[in-house]
Amino acid sequence: MTRRRSSFPSSLLPDAVDFRHNLGMVPGPAWQSPDVLARPGAFPGPDTAAGGRTAYSTSKLAAIHLVHEYARRLPAGIDAVAFDPGFVPGTGLARNAGPVSRFVIRRVLPVMTLTPFATRPGAAGRHLAAVNRSVSGSAPERDTRSGGY
Repeated sequence: MTRRRSSFPSSLLPDAVDFRHNLGMVPGPAWQSPDVLARPGAFPGPDTAAGGRTAYSTSKLAAIHLVHEYARRLPAGIDAVAFDPGFVPGTGLARNAGPVSRFVIRRVLPVMTLTPFATRPGAAGRHLAAVNRSVSGSAPERDTRSGGY
């Protein structure tokens, strides 16, 4: 039987809310019930960078919950896995940030792709493709079992 796989972008952000893991740029998630999170105004200061970043980290936590639920509900042969591309500068994520943040994000952070602390967009895409091609549980460096992260 051919296995099918769906992968969902996620992140370690829900677990890494300290300065060492995210340079203080992203606050921790603010979990609420999904029906509340799906509505506009679910976070304080929705028009602020802090509100947007809280929504972002909460969406990553929601993706992990979604993967676990899909893994529980999907029939055998269909896998659902969470994928964390790591820190990927150059994706336009902060395009609406303030001018100082935009400068740092556009001009300084891309240099980090020369270090092990960041990933280029193309490399992140290749990693995602590798996760989708792997057989459930076959990639020892990743938890590719259904419901894995």
